[in-house]
Amino acid sequence: MFDDFFTIGDVSKSTNIPISTLRYYDKVGLLSPAFKNEETSYRYYTPKQIIMLKIINHMRNMGFSIEYIKSHFENMNYDHTLELFQKVLLDTKAEIKRLKSVEKDLIEACNRFKTSFELEQKVGIPFIEETPGIKGVIFGGATHSLPELHKALKNVDDFELANNLHPVLRGFKVSFNNFEKNRFTKDHLIVSMREEGANLSVIIPAGRYVCVYGKGIFEEDDIVEKLLVWIKEQGYTPKEDFYLTFTDLIMFKSKKDFLYLLRIPII
Repeated sequence: MFDDFFTIGDVSKSTNIPISTLRYYDKVGLLSPAFKNEETSYRYYTPKQIIMLKIINHMRNMGFSIEYIKSHFENMNYDHTLELFQKVLLDTKAEIKRLKSVEKDLIEACNRFKTSFELEQKVGIPFIEETPGIKGVIFGGATHSLPELHKALKNVDDFELANNLHPVLRGFKVSFNNFEKNRFTKDHLIVSMREEGANLSVIIPAGRYVCVYGKGIFEEDDIVEKLLVWIKEQGYTPKEDFYLTFTDLIMFKSKKDFLYLLRIPII
């Protein structure tokens, strides 16, 4: 009787479909064995079913759901199958678009992390840079404490979400006069967005800057004082304000490892 039947193990080898998947197809009613031995629980398939399983495997690889494949076998006409293929094609195009967006974000993140790693090697080493004007959004109003700063940052987060904006740089403009009175004072919060149309104001003017990368909690470090000494030793004069910016916006690090850039304009 079983000369024209194949065991579930034989079918698995022939179709490269795991036995667990064949049992699942049976359970959900997609394709059940032609015969089940109630005494041994063995499952047997016909040669025609092997062909059907290869079709199922092909359709699954193209992204068809179990329900779509069921519908295909239940109807088996060109119009219906064409409609199924068109639906899967649309879904596939949408998924490709989504994956391309994910790929772009992953590439940008990898580049950001690579840059951050390279910048960590430069922490504490002053350098001079001709900075082009950086445009963005200025959030006015000084903050003088951590609670005030956190509240201001929350307002910025709300603004970005409400307008579907994506920041690529955040930071602060600080006057030396206010900084000397209170190290936690920030004169303005500045943000540059990925969307160019949102960057209406010059947040960091073009000019010559002495820069240094810092790591950790800015307010607890003496990086400003050290850089001012270096500027004086090099024969330069600092202007009235400086800029503190962050480019790593994912913020997965602890505060002691956070990387920032201090820019002091010089004349």
